[in-house]
Amino acid sequence: MAELTGLLSLLVCPRCGGEFAWTPVPGAPAHAGGPDGVLACPAGHRFPVIGGVPRFLEGRLFAALRRRYPEYFGRADAARWSHPEETEQGSREQTTLLRTIERFGYEWTTHADYNAQNFARFLDPVRPRLAPGMLALDAGCGAGRHLAILADNGIDVVGVDLSWAVESAARLARGHPRCHVVQADLCRLPFRRGAFDFVYSLGVLHHLPDPSGGVAALVEHLRPGGFLLAWVYMRTTRKVLLEPLRRMAALVPPRVVDRASLLLAALEYGLLIGPYAWLTRVAGRSVLPGLVPRRIQEYAALGFRVSRVDWYDRLAAPVSRPMTRAQAERLLALPGLCEQTVTAVNDSWWQCYASARRAGQEPRTT
Repeated sequence: MAELTGLLSLLVCPRCGGEFAWTPVPGAPAHAGGPDGVLACPAGHRFPVIGGVPRFLEGRLFAALRRRYPEYFGRADAARWSHPEETEQGSREQTTLLRTIERFGYEWTTHADYNAQNFARFLDPVRPRLAPGMLALDAGCGAGRHLAILADNGIDVVGVDLSWAVESAARLARGHPRCHVVQADLCRLPFRRGAFDFVYSLGVLHHLPDPSGGVAALVEHLRPGGFLLAWVYMRTTRKVLLEPLRRMAALVPPRVVDRASLLLAALEYGLLIGPYAWLTRVAGRSVLPGLVPRRIQEYAALGFRVSRVDWYDRLAAPVSRPMTRAQAERLLALPGLCEQTVTAVNDSWWQCYASARRAGQEPRTT
């Protein structure tokens, strides 16, 4: 229970907003990453805590959770669980979310050791505002590779992800009392309104069925004066040309996409990235930096494994919506935000920043 004490003060029922009471579920297996239990609000809504991770999945997503953890539900009186009926619209949305859970869950449990070591670059625009004692939300934390970096700098951080990646994130967060992990939909977050000083989402919003709804949900959980940082795909010719391949990949299981990604990364690395990496080693410096595409330079430094996993990430996503500048700006066009700034990063990303408006503060867009 000690591992969850700090997190419980932030959690509220995503259905009714009620506070939770915690009940342990005895007999957790020795390999579990944390305590098993049940969170229940006064209205009787119940959600499982499995391996120390609260799980806020509904409908068919909850059914997938039961299939993945039959041992837990065998101990937790499975007959008492109840979740809302699906509408036709909800069913279509949940089909997409189920595929998201499967595909990104495969990625970040199979390749949990991925480390591009680029978090410092992501944080550049907000670094002067970060300070020990803050509370941050990593919205779409994947395998959780960024959580400990903030925690080591005195920032309490909650990582939330929809997929089974939370299993990898919980393992990485173990032993860091400032890190917590929650499984939930970014559009239906189980946190108190205005709880976070800083919310960041890196490479996630363009994979949501409703990116604008995702941003609105994140903003609800910013305190006045808090700030939001999101990186989203830029719409480029390269990404448009890749779209038919991504649609084909949607027809095959994740392991097949993974093998295809290995092949594509090997081809790209053998023909382009590898030779360029060799030239930079021989020269002792970057070669022709103004002529060689930025992504080739980056992958030459990051290595083959990063390239291979990034190929999977491009192909496996059930939803991918690269954005124009205008679309990225519309993500931040919310009455609760001010100081909105959208900045191009190379030819791949939009870096989106905004602050949560304080009472009486006027919006300003850059």
